[in-house]
Formats: sequence, C-alpha cells, structure tokens
Amino acid sequence: MTITPDILMNHIRTQPEPVLREIWHYMKFIELKHQEEDNADILLGREIEQENLDILDGDAAATR
Repeated sequence: MTITPDILMNHIRTQPEPVLREIWHYMKFIELKHQEEDNADILLGREIEQENLDILDGDAAATR
C-alpha cells in the first residue's frame, strides 16, 4: 500500500490533540532546520565571495 498525502492527512486528522500538538511541534522544528540550512548556504556563499574579493584586492594592491 502506498501512502499518499491524502491518506496521511486523513490519518493525522483522526489523532488525539496531544499527538496533533507533537506533530505541529515537529513540523515547526523541521521548518526551522530548513531555514537554518538555507541561511548556512547563503553565509557560505558570502564567505567565499568575500574571500575572492579579498584575493582580488590583494592582487590590485600588489600591482600598484
């Protein structure tokens, strides 16, 4: 049996409130983890860009 999103949602809807709360907290946790990963990728890209600029600035200073 393949679990489709509809089957999963129907199963979740039938859960008691404490379970729903735990699911909600887990979903928020996953969302935050994705945001942190996205931010880490952006920061890494900026660090690499800054390193390249520093190298270019060093080359420009050496040719003066």
